[in-house]
Amino acid sequence: MEVSRNIQMLQNVDAEDIKKFNAFAKDWWDLKGSQHGLHDMNNVRVPWVRDGLIDTKVLSESVRDKPNALEGAVILDVGCGGGILSEALGRLGATVVGLDAAVKLIELAQHHLEPQKEIRDRVSYVCETIEEHCEKNPEKYDAVVASEVIEHILDKESFLEACVKALKPGGSIFISTPNRTFVSWFCSKLMGEYVLRVIEQGTHDFNLFIKPKNVSKILEKFDCKTVSVKGMRYDLHRRQNKWQFQDYLGFSYALQAVKEKK
Repeated sequence: MEVSRNIQMLQNVDAEDIKKFNAFAKDWWDLKGSQHGLHDMNNVRVPWVRDGLIDTKVLSESVRDKPNALEGAVILDVGCGGGILSEALGRLGATVVGLDAAVKLIELAQHHLEPQKEIRDRVSYVCETIEEHCEKNPEKYDAVVASEVIEHILDKESFLEACVKALKPGGSIFISTPNRTFVSWFCSKLMGEYVLRVIEQGTHDFNLFIKPKNVSKILEKFDCKTVSVKGMRYDLHRRQNKWQFQDYLGFSYALQAVKEKK
């Protein structure tokens, strides 16, 4: 049974994706490199996590504008890569565990964190799958963040079930991902990867994209209720090169769901 379970976990991680993202390690922290879009996205996803935890009463309203607003929150950053989001959450005071199955990226994240004395005691990294991690850390986290991850996952139900297992009752899962629409394919895949080349070619497989209603349906199976869905866009039109929230969901979206208390 244990061997079978481990095989299933590994099958949920695309080996080609792991190889591809390992190759990105060389310029992961270059603000103009292959992952510059993730650096830009921190400007919206960090306050999104903060505000979501305040709105669901995990954190007090009084901390919203404080530099240590996430102090006391324990957060799991699933698919953390080289630590772009993990470090940013740590800088707001959260205790963060960054999780990724790509060993080179975890090594990179640890290397980048080491000289940063102000956050290195709050941020740590683990190289394993979420299915493995949740078994050892059930109901541990106030928030589980899977930002720009689920579109790379083969078995989304297994992935989301494991994320929820790691979440405390009353805690929130935060998911950002491209929508499964023609607009998303056109902007993310065709224009982003092959015309404008602002995204590394081969980053996305449209067949793995998922609509927000389908994410919500899966989460409902595991006693998680969606409380917020907002659209996201990357503003290239005015050459701002920054992420913004919007009402339209057709390109990308950010979804927050809360695990029901027992």
